[in-house]
Amino acid sequence: MNEATVLLLAGILLLLAIITTKFAVRLNVPTLILFVFVGILAGTDVTGWIDFADFEQARLFGTIALVIILFDGGLNTRWKNFKPVLPAALSLATIGVLVTTGLIAVVAHYLLDFSWPIALLIGALVGSTDAAAVFSLLNGQSIDQKVKHTLEAESGTNDPMAVFLTILFTEFALSPAAFSIGQGIVALLYEMGLGLLIGLVIGWGLTTLMNRIQLQSSALYPTLLISGALLSYGVATSLHASGFLAVYVTGIWLSNHDLIYRDILVRFSGSLSHLAEVGMFIMLGLLVFPKQLLDPRTLLVSAVIVLTLVLIARPLAVFLSLLPFPYNIREQSVITAAGLRGAVPIILATYPLSSGLPEANLLFNIVFFTVMTSALLQGTALPWIVKLMKLDVKPLIDVEPLIQFMTVANPNAEIVEVSVPSFCRIDGKTLQEIEMPQDLLVVAVIRNDTIITPRGQTRLIGGDQLLILTPKQSEERIRKLIASLGLGQPFSD
Repeated sequence: MNEATVLLLAGILLLLAIITTKFAVRLNVPTLILFVFVGILAGTDVTGWIDFADFEQARLFGTIALVIILFDGGLNTRWKNFKPVLPAALSLATIGVLVTTGLIAVVAHYLLDFSWPIALLIGALVGSTDAAAVFSLLNGQSIDQKVKHTLEAESGTNDPMAVFLTILFTEFALSPAAFSIGQGIVALLYEMGLGLLIGLVIGWGLTTLMNRIQLQSSALYPTLLISGALLSYGVATSLHASGFLAVYVTGIWLSNHDLIYRDILVRFSGSLSHLAEVGMFIMLGLLVFPKQLLDPRTLLVSAVIVLTLVLIARPLAVFLSLLPFPYNIREQSVITAAGLRGAVPIILATYPLSSGLPEANLLFNIVFFTVMTSALLQGTALPWIVKLMKLDVKPLIDVEPLIQFMTVANPNAEIVEVSVPSFCRIDGKTLQEIEMPQDLLVVAVIRNDTIITPRGQTRLIGGDQLLILTPKQSEERIRKLIASLGLGQPFSD
């Protein structure tokens, strides 16, 4: 296949994937399902456009994509939101994963007649939630902030446990005699502890470097940002620590310290994360051969694993993990429903394939079927469960800056875009009739794609877009100022 054909197919697949997001919203299904479907459609068993079965390359590309997605997740995590839910999230990321792994293994061994090493490996592969799937699912969801932050923190921190258990039980399946629980626990503590330390150190170093280096072009800063993410993962992995934890912590550090060109960098990271997510799920779809998925044994085993995961393992794991923490049954129900499996289990399923485990192909198909089915069931049910549990909240005011005025050393002002809802407090009033906070200045009104220069007699109507100049300050402060105009609910911790 020549370069022109490769680029043509890549463009077509990306275009199809983006277009399908419109259908995902209408059908109320996770976008990852449709991205994977696009990959399956282009694969060998359907259209035959792309013949791709290189699991080593898939694991490499998938790892790079996950690094970018996790880094972006950390970059959008505020410590003041993260800190209160961290103990509960770590409990879900450790105890929850262990409980899920154990229950799936028991069912796989006693009900499906797998050996203990293979049963434990199946449990490890589907035991953790997936950051890419969870971040994608929660994006745009009007959900209680405590629950949302818990889910994001859980999915961002449970990858080390999943990777550790997968490698441990793969080695157990290959050589049961060499298996050692004690060595495994020591290795886990080392990987997580050192990964955390490396993430903090590189986060501090990257923040200091970006604020002081004064590059000739601002376009170089996003590249420097991503280089730090890759460096964090690479250093940690080279030292046999958790690279996924390191890169997530690096992102959190950057998110909670002063950073030059922050808004530009966050937008760049978000765009790159979306591209990585789309490409990763399309690639995972290419790895799947539908004819193998339709094998009766694969279907039976996968169906049993999915039912066990959704109806027993996830609910029990959430209940036991959150027992010491103040989460009521409504919050636990939403956390249970939002515990999506995604790219991480599928990529981890390539480890047994690379190691030459005899049952590896069957395991990969089981994991893929399980991930897709559970994501479809849980992702589709989540909005309904959120409403049923009365944990749907009004969306926060969007204060994403359109323009930021700054020198290299000191950002000081920005323009944000805010919609005027119909029948709100200022709908129908002139600007001079509105008691405007001193920190806000309306610099333009956009109505029906026409820009109106604001004057005292300018009357606002529902549907107007206001461009508001505000001093550079905290997002919460801006939300409160804008909420004071009657444009929405103020931000609350």
